[in-house]
Amino acid sequence: MPTVLTTLATRPVKGLVENHAAYARQHGYAHHVVDSTHVWGPRQPVFHRYHAIYQHLAQTEEGGLLLVLDQFAVVYWPHPLEPNFDGTDVLACAQAGDDTLCNTSMLLLRNTPAMREQMRQLVDRFSHWTMHILEDSEQPENALVAPLFAPRPCSIPLPNGLYPNVQANWPGGSYYESIHTVRPLVANDAPAWRRVEGRWMPPADYDFRGVQNLVEEAAALARGERPPFLALSETGLPPQDELHLNPDARIAFVSIYTANIASYGRIHEESFVRYCLRHGYGYHLYRKVPDFAGELTGSWAKPHLMRRHLAAHEFLLWVDADILVFDQSRPMEPLVAGRQALVANDHTAWNMNSSVVGVRNTAEGHALVEEVCQQIEAAPDRSSVHVNGGDQTYFANVFRARGLITEAQVVDTLSLDAPAIYASADHSHFVHFPTQQTAQRAASMHFWNQQSLERDARQDAAP
Repeated sequence: MPTVLTTLATRPVKGLVENHAAYARQHGYAHHVVDSTHVWGPRQPVFHRYHAIYQHLAQTEEGGLLLVLDQFAVVYWPHPLEPNFDGTDVLACAQAGDDTLCNTSMLLLRNTPAMREQMRQLVDRFSHWTMHILEDSEQPENALVAPLFAPRPCSIPLPNGLYPNVQANWPGGSYYESIHTVRPLVANDAPAWRRVEGRWMPPADYDFRGVQNLVEEAAALARGERPPFLALSETGLPPQDELHLNPDARIAFVSIYTANIASYGRIHEESFVRYCLRHGYGYHLYRKVPDFAGELTGSWAKPHLMRRHLAAHEFLLWVDADILVFDQSRPMEPLVAGRQALVANDHTAWNMNSSVVGVRNTAEGHALVEEVCQQIEAAPDRSSVHVNGGDQTYFANVFRARGLITEAQVVDTLSLDAPAIYASADHSHFVHFPTQQTAQRAASMHFWNQQSLERDARQDAAP
């Protein structure tokens, strides 16, 4: 009887372990979980993982298969291991974009004397790596496994047509939107390692949104439904170009989304409409770039939309369309009290993030917004959202020149604008979903918005 082994180096996303367990139950396989989160250090948890794989391989019935899945791997479509992998003693797929590296999110091993010996040798190799005595001790897990378990490209199916393990995303590419068309056994969103100027580097700001999307997608397919991102991609714009709620409120928000991002812009809109109606805040939403913004597009029009509405409110906040209000019960007054301007920390190398920018209706506030407008109008290149740092460069220039990059104006990112890499269902107010492609961003925001609605329902039902 095959065995499914879940190995966890970090806390898994909601539903991941159950995804593995449900697959094992469906086929009558044994299922075991090895948790390495109690093991400290950058290497010891990996070493622990391979000790556990060796242990469970030897405990699998002779000639039986061991399917190893980690915290990045989702059973996407429940193909049985047998007969699909008859004659296979070892299978590891390559990292997308680099066929020399193993994607270790999934390994398939058959318990034979030869495979146990290979596994013993691999554990030996990891012991030298862990103790920094391997010849190239800086290489990642993916590179250490490849010499013993030669990886096969993840985009090539087996002779029987089955895709064993497809990677959703990697630097410069994505299979995310086509995975449902091939229905692999496993889909993963493991971080892709690269060698840059002689140094091995993972993504600097990886987070588990992609894994959560795959869990939700697999669950939808199991229910006979379409992947959530497909339904969201059909979202259209309401007939009105603008929405203005509570236009005379003391505190207000302004934002914009256009038809090309309506799949997640509508989620942002629904979230902020709920929040503003609950607390009496203003909300100015544009569904196309208004005429008064001239030739500016998308986020480049940000300060011009702020300039349009600042005089009508005591405090006005810009919010990007990839932000939603997770904790709808939390008010804005404590955050804006005593501040002339407000901006959040960034989770990367910037000292601020312009996804949320707040300004008080004062002469200084108007002058700040006007200066950002002028700098953006004079920008030599506005050909894409992020060229030369995007609008964030110009907001940061003005905030810095005016001495506003201080604790008095810069709010910690966890309190104001938590990126999904840091967000928590227990503590986050706003949640920000940067860097993802449109379909994945929509799926991520949909999942978090559903959690927010469930949170509201629990609060409303509480005595």
